[in-house]
Amino acid sequence: MIERSKEVLEVKRCPHGRGVFSKRNFVAGEVIQTAENLNMTTTPKSPPWKRWALIIGKTPGGKRLFWDEEDERSANYWSNFLDHSQEANVHLLIDAKQRTARLIATRSIDAGEELFLNYKEYDPANWAPD
Repeated sequence: MIERSKEVLEVKRCPHGRGVFSKRNFVAGEVIQTAENLNMTTTPKSPPWKRWALIIGKTPGGKRLFWDEEDERSANYWSNFLDHSQEANVHLLIDAKQRTARLIATRSIDAGEELFLNYKEYDPANWAPD
């Protein structure tokens, strides 16, 4: 089951290009988005910093975490627009054994606030822009 993201998340322009923004308030520790039954394989040739996005972007049977699940033409996953920050306000909890991914608020998040992920947490090479 993939919970619909368009009710709680939106992709819009920001100083970095495009980013993911909250459409409602979240408290620290709250699950913002959940994806289950994921295909946890990645493409070995993918740059390390993109591997986490690939993990949550594909699921068996062609299901995907589209920003707008009714419009698959652009194949824009909200996960592809999470910008990096050392002071991230979300964490991606990936459970390969259970084949799930959960986007969790690490602090209180206000409606309209951009969500940031610390890319270094997901990259064995510890890559992230400075």
